[in-house]
Amino acid sequence: MTTTPDLNPEHESPNAAEIERILANSWRVDVNGWIYTRLHGDPHQMGFQNGYLLAHEIESMLERIKLYVEGAYKRNWRFFCETGMQLYWPKLPEEYRTEIKGVVAGTRARQVSNIGLEDIVALNGFFDTVSYHYWLRAKEGQTPSASGGEEHCSAFIATGESTKDGKIILAHNTWFWYLWAVGYNIIVDASPTSGNEFLMQTCPGIICSGTDWYLSKSGLVVAETTISGMTTFNPRGTPYFMRARRAIQYAKTVDEWVTTMVKDNNGGYANDWLIGDIKTGEVACLELGTFNYDLDRTFDGAFMGSNVATSEKVRGETALDYGEMSASHTARRERWKQIMESSRGILDVGVARKFLADHHDTHSGSERPNRNTICGHVELDNRGYPEWEQRPYSPMGAHDGKVTSGDLASTGAFWAHWGAPCDTPFIADSFLNQHPEHNWQKPRLRSIEPYPWTLFSTYPKWATSRI
Repeated sequence: MTTTPDLNPEHESPNAAEIERILANSWRVDVNGWIYTRLHGDPHQMGFQNGYLLAHEIESMLERIKLYVEGAYKRNWRFFCETGMQLYWPKLPEEYRTEIKGVVAGTRARQVSNIGLEDIVALNGFFDTVSYHYWLRAKEGQTPSASGGEEHCSAFIATGESTKDGKIILAHNTWFWYLWAVGYNIIVDASPTSGNEFLMQTCPGIICSGTDWYLSKSGLVVAETTISGMTTFNPRGTPYFMRARRAIQYAKTVDEWVTTMVKDNNGGYANDWLIGDIKTGEVACLELGTFNYDLDRTFDGAFMGSNVATSEKVRGETALDYGEMSASHTARRERWKQIMESSRGILDVGVARKFLADHHDTHSGSERPNRNTICGHVELDNRGYPEWEQRPYSPMGAHDGKVTSGDLASTGAFWAHWGAPCDTPFIADSFLNQHPEHNWQKPRLRSIEPYPWTLFSTYPKWATSRI
């Protein structure tokens, strides 16, 4: 896509020596399904490194997203680009504008010339624009029984007597459409010139996480699950992707992190945020809608995420039947309650990894992978996922797992598993042969094979003393 002249990124054609300077001490390594990438420096350097090291992955991700939005939302990519440039770009501070321009410059230095500034802004603002799309539908009276997109996960954070050593345990698996979930296999080890060093799971070309798995050298650990049925949005607010990035880069306490996320909130990608501070052992849950939020925190207990708001204030912004016990978000919340109670005092990293692979459906009482299990498999469920407008056997579900602890996070470390945590592979050709109704995804749908759990760590770079 061609950018207009006044939006062209700076430093588009550096010479070989300049490229070598910018890339110094940055790298990527492919391991067990993941691409572990080191980015550092000023905003332009970090963006350029992202674009250069992941240029072909960015190109592939854009192709998948373009196919997806046309098939799922009946929106063309131009809608996402125009929304990004009109609603998000003017809200970005120069720091993040420069980094995004650097991404484009990096792709062009790798001879990937078909990616414009609007594409990268739209990719960063994808989840914000999905929320905007559903808000527009709600204004037009087209809101289904529930809406808000197809992004949802299972997660928990625990501390105090809930865990074996009294320290924090954070665990999360991501549920995306497999069509573009394959692009979220990037782990970024980021060292910006200002603010905190941080780790995040992400997709190529964006400046925040997207799956929202973060560790900060300040001692914060963060994950989230999307709130089902959210129909509100504030187009005048600051986009989610910028607030999330600024929070992990600059916040040093739970209070600072929450303030950053709440201030000038646009309602994009409304979530149940799970935040922990390994310096103090405190954990918190921020339910963040568009106009309402609720914050709960403790030094002894656990918070769970299963895509459901528990605050009445936040529920008021949703369109969802909270009494439907057969729904995925309800069944998984019940399962988390059972698990947290039964594991109190013995919960550690190994136990958490097993929980992310759990296949117990509390509604049916069965041990069968489906939409209601913590390790979700909508592709195996003939009910689909109506809370998120999913047809029967939609190819989406849990495609990764991540776990960290207070001790691991103190050295910038976490365990990551690519593919469903239960080790069930998704084989694209076999799936489409059985479910040709999803053949519109065939040009870009790829298999997701599980890999072993892998420990990623910044040690000794983060080896500072913490609790």
